[in-house]
Amino acid sequence: MTWRGNRNTWLILWLFGAHIFIFSSLSPAFATQESTGFPWSFLKDHRTQILQLASDDEALTFFRSTTTIEPKGSRIYKKSQSVPTQLNLPAEIIEAIISYLKSLAVSNHAQLFREILVKPTTGIPPLSDVIPGEAHLQWIMTHSTLQGLKPIIDGYRQVSAWSHMTTSHPIPPDEEFAKFASYYDQTYQDWDESPQSWTSLFTRHGQKGIEDRLLEYWKTTNHPATTHQPFLPVQDAYTQHYIETRLLPMFRMTLLTKTSELEATAYGKSWEAWQKIQQWQQQEQINSASTRLCGTWRWVVHNHQNHGDRKMTVTFSPPDQSSPSQIAPSAIEIHGDTVYLKWTFPQGVQEDSLLLSNNDSHLEGTFKNSLGPHGSISGKRLSTCQP
Repeated sequence: MTWRGNRNTWLILWLFGAHIFIFSSLSPAFATQESTGFPWSFLKDHRTQILQLASDDEALTFFRSTTTIEPKGSRIYKKSQSVPTQLNLPAEIIEAIISYLKSLAVSNHAQLFREILVKPTTGIPPLSDVIPGEAHLQWIMTHSTLQGLKPIIDGYRQVSAWSHMTTSHPIPPDEEFAKFASYYDQTYQDWDESPQSWTSLFTRHGQKGIEDRLLEYWKTTNHPATTHQPFLPVQDAYTQHYIETRLLPMFRMTLLTKTSELEATAYGKSWEAWQKIQQWQQQEQINSASTRLCGTWRWVVHNHQNHGDRKMTVTFSPPDQSSPSQIAPSAIEIHGDTVYLKWTFPQGVQEDSLLLSNNDSHLEGTFKNSLGPHGSISGKRLSTCQP
């Protein structure tokens, strides 16, 4: 088996090897994306809706509709707890939600391109079978970090069209093709974005630019095909064979590299936006809980260890304030009428599991301290915070 006779096979193998290297090195997050939950599972569950979004308003409305119920394993709370009924969200959170959905869409498109390009087949589906509506594409590509999708779409369109137009021709049983291929292999070695590279030529002038360059060999040699019409089929056969065995696999490899890079970038951006949304929602949850508890309470704490009671006054300050005379809980969570408080002290921690009742005027439940004490808490509101 010779290299020249099996160039196409070697390029396909290289295509697979390079894909594995690029994907594993540029996007380590993909290795565990199935187990990470959000945002990958969010895209999986809502792919159809996400790929139909075409404006910021649609994106915000869609996001609100999907966060009314807390998905398993996520930190999204019920609408009544974190996401307002009206879209009166902070500007930075609106931006994060839009970025999140755009990034997921681009990640989806890049993944689809990657899966198609890595398959060891000559033809690839036409662009119309792969991409969604034009309005959707225009919307997602307004994101500055995701504009790399456009050259990928353009490149895919060219490669797809050319792969369907290219027809195999038998190569004459002589050594002339080896000279033909060697001329181009040595004269045009660059595959980067330099002006004379095959990639740049293909980007600027498409199929015609490539075919015009592949006529150059016949003009710079004394081959009979330059003067005799019967040799025109030979020129065409050499040109098409060089395209099939050298150029199309390399164009696919270049496109695959860019696609994998964009997929990693988009997925990273979606995680960045998602974490920002989570942090905001968690803070909103804390603020909401603090507002509900806000005020002064009379607590009676019964310690089961010594059966002693202790009466105390507990003040919960507004979310944007703190009480200098009293330690504040390090965590406050309210789910329905259930209250969870965590107190952190130099000696340890205490956790309270309580229940609000009588229009939030009573608070009953239990506590457990890491040092051993445990028992019950009975609280009565003395006053509320002034608006």
